[in-house]
Amino acid sequence: MIILDTHIWVWWVDGSERLTNKHQQYIEEYQSQGLGVSIVSC
Repeated sequence: MIILDTHIWVWWVDGSERLTNKHQQYIEEYQSQGLGVSIVSC
C-alpha cells in the first residue's frame, strides 16, 4: 500500500497534467495493492 500526498491525490483524481507520467505509473502499479489518503486530506 502507498499513501498519496494531498496534492498528488487531487491531481490524480482530477486528471491533472501536473501529475508526471512517472508518478502516474507508480499509482497504477500499486493501485491493486491499495492506495491510501490521509483522513486530513479528505
